[in-house]
Amino acid sequence: MSDERREYFRIDDEIALDYRLIDEDETEALSERIHARVPDRFTVASSFTATSRHMAQALHKVQNQSPELVRCLQAIDQKLNMLAQLFVSEEMNIDQQPTREVNLSAGGLAFRSQHEIGTGSLLEMRMVLFPSLIGILNLSRVIHCERVSDGNAQFPWQVAVNFEQLRESDRELLVRHVMAKQTRQLRSARLESD
Repeated sequence: MSDERREYFRIDDEIALDYRLIDEDETEALSERIHARVPDRFTVASSFTATSRHMAQALHKVQNQSPELVRCLQAIDQKLNMLAQLFVSEEMNIDQQPTREVNLSAGGLAFRSQHEIGTGSLLEMRMVLFPSLIGILNLSRVIHCERVSDGNAQFPWQVAVNFEQLRESDRELLVRHVMAKQTRQLRSARLESD
């Protein structure tokens, strides 16, 4: 992706990725699905994660008055998040779908593809982040596609997309995911050098 479009940190990562080419006339329906007030089975984990973050602030305030209640509410939250992760896993058929190496930011994604995808094309993308099993649905536009001659016959095309439609809470999740992964990589590099 061009330098002027890089407004977020980028990392190399492995995610579950499913995408399909869509027409302009499908964008409104997809946009409504992305921004729906009620999440579907695929987006419920990301919705729960955003809610859990808000809930954690409230729980922190009452921790001293009622630690047992806080532990109970945290356990219920954890159970709900596990159910949401199960839904995401089933929707993407995680057990059957191999992960994909990508270059990820909160603004876009670069990945390898089996087929050429024309610049300007619109994609419905479903991504699952690991290890959290959070599903993120978005509408992306292809900004770059080129054939790469590196011997990868299965995925010879390098595709870069910008996220055009993405819930703001999902963008925040991506920012947190990227920062956490980057922190782990830096810590690991520091341990290796010591």
